[in-house]
Amino acid sequence: MHMTNDIPERRLLRIRGRARAGSEKPVPPKVQAYLRGEPSASQTSADDSPCPDDERRRFSRVSLSSEMIVRRVGGFNFQVAVKDISSGGCRVEMLEPCELGDPVIARLPELEPLGSRVCWGEGITTGIQFLTTIHPAVFDALLARLPTSEPMPA
Repeated sequence: MHMTNDIPERRLLRIRGRARAGSEKPVPPKVQAYLRGEPSASQTSADDSPCPDDERRRFSRVSLSSEMIVRRVGGFNFQVAVKDISSGGCRVEMLEPCELGDPVIARLPELEPLGSRVCWGEGITTGIQFLTTIHPAVFDALLARLPTSEPMPA
C-alpha cells in the first residue's frame, strides 16, 4: 500500500486561498489614517490640536538601582546598571555608546533572556525596548526580587 503525502500541499493551498480572500477586504478608515500618519481622535483634543499631556509610554516605569546582563548580538555579556524598568523596556548605563536599533539580549535575574533593541541613546545611557512584553504577573515577581526606588511619573 502506497500513500501520497499531499496533505501539507492541500493545506497550504487552502491557507493561501484564505489569505487572498482576506486581502480583498477594504481597509478601515482608521487604519488608512494611521498609515498616512494622521493623528487619531485620542491624540487630539476637541479643538483638533495635539494634547501636550499625552504620554507616548504604554507602561509605567519603576525606578531601580539594580544590575542586569546585556549582550549585543554577536558580542560579549556585560553587567550594566539598570536605572528604571517597565514591562516593555528599561533604561541602562552601558559600558560604551550603542547605535539606535542595535539588537541586544537582555537578561534579568531569574528570567529567560529577552530579545531587545536599542530604541534611544544619550552617551552611555541607553533605552532598551523588549521585543516581547513582560507579563504583568512576571513583572511584579521580578520587582519583588529587585531593589526598587519609588515609581516614576508616567
